[in-house]
Amino acid sequence: MNLTKTAPILFSLMMGFTAGPASTWAAGTVTVNMPGNSTPVQLNNVARLADVVTAPEVHSDWWRGAVISYQGASIKMQQEHQQLLADLDALARDEGGDSGAAIQALRAQLALVKVTGRQLVRLDPDWLRLHSQQNVPLEGQYQLWLPTQPNTVTILGLVSKPETVAFTPGESVADYLDDQSLLSGAERSYAWVIYPDGTTEQVPVAYWNKRHVEPSPGSLIFVGFGSHLFSSSWDELNKRILTSLTHRIPD
Repeated sequence: MNLTKTAPILFSLMMGFTAGPASTWAAGTVTVNMPGNSTPVQLNNVARLADVVTAPEVHSDWWRGAVISYQGASIKMQQEHQQLLADLDALARDEGGDSGAAIQALRAQLALVKVTGRQLVRLDPDWLRLHSQQNVPLEGQYQLWLPTQPNTVTILGLVSKPETVAFTPGESVADYLDDQSLLSGAERSYAWVIYPDGTTEQVPVAYWNKRHVEPSPGSLIFVGFGSHLFSSSWDELNKRILTSLTHRIPD
């Protein structure tokens, strides 16, 4: 299994960002949601990504957790998320028993997740200044969320008590799962970490393969389906769930 982090991917035309000279394209409009501001700020005629994050109206102390989404991609992602919920509901009815109950419990958690067409790009202004090739032109409608940095880690998936707990420096993924019981069909050897910047990492957590990996504040720890329950379909389900979780709107 691949135990390395999945790095953020820069989407281009398909996901709303464009390539080429900014003058070739219409400028973008960005609605900015900042903590403590009940009314979003709207930026008009935004030419490039750096113009958003350096605008005088935009402030953030935690760019790693910032999320920018493209309107067209949001519609697609929301449809995919709803289809995932429907497929989990159907699978739960087919399985029945403890497995069906576990799947419904997972579905209930995912039903609370609000997704958007997140562009998996780095938004830190200093980083963009140093990597001008990533300062892509914008075209169309976008939303930007700038959450405050949390001091928590969220545990969810096929676990006995999905919860948000205090972040503890030095504590590993396996440590956070110590108080959890796994539900029927859960993967027992690995868990996934979804970091605030959208990267994911599959982490060994069983007694025989445990590796010390510390999630950062704001991370999610996800326990997915094990291969012994759904054979070849388990991996696809896990991937679809991870997609929803990496595209969630931050709290």
